[in-house]
Amino acid sequence: MIGSWVMLIYQELYGTRYTLRTLDVDFAVHIAHRQSQLRTDMKQLIIGLGFTDYLAAEGVQKFTGGGYEVEFIGQRSGGRNKGFLSVPEWNITAIPLPFINILIDFSDITEMDGFTIRFPIPEAYFLHKLIIHRKRPSVAKRGKDLEQCTSIMQVINDDRLLQITKAQRLGKETRRHIAASCDAIGFPLQRIGLS
Repeated sequence: MIGSWVMLIYQELYGTRYTLRTLDVDFAVHIAHRQSQLRTDMKQLIIGLGFTDYLAAEGVQKFTGGGYEVEFIGQRSGGRNKGFLSVPEWNITAIPLPFINILIDFSDITEMDGFTIRFPIPEAYFLHKLIIHRKRPSVAKRGKDLEQCTSIMQVINDDRLLQITKAQRLGKETRRHIAASCDAIGFPLQRIGLS
């Protein structure tokens, strides 16, 4: 699980505070395996839960039901003009976005309400939000990104944050985005290792 719903996990595990204001539930998918034992018809599983599937812009498959919208997101590599990522082993398509690998590669698992949930560790989520904050066209979403960073700032482990940052190939523009985001929330850039 990625996206704003992760904030509820942080609230439960770390005592952070955040008011959830979305009914979109986002899941990251790692497009790297084709092993038969990892195959499942995710589309049918979600439809079986009472959701309806539909194709959104550029062929991206989404699910809606009970006022919620479920979508899958995968790591975009290369150019910007990819409409969707095909995930045949799960019978779904995913939205291609950059830097999703940060959320997938640095994750943890917890049990909540009888479900096992994989989620990005706070430091990965924090860095991801610092990066994408400046890239978003929506002012409201940019504000939400910074609110979430501010909410989890007090639980950030500097050693883990540095480990995640060092594992990334960050271009000059991305580094500028991170610096501007840190400045906006008053987070010392040296804690990320980019000063």
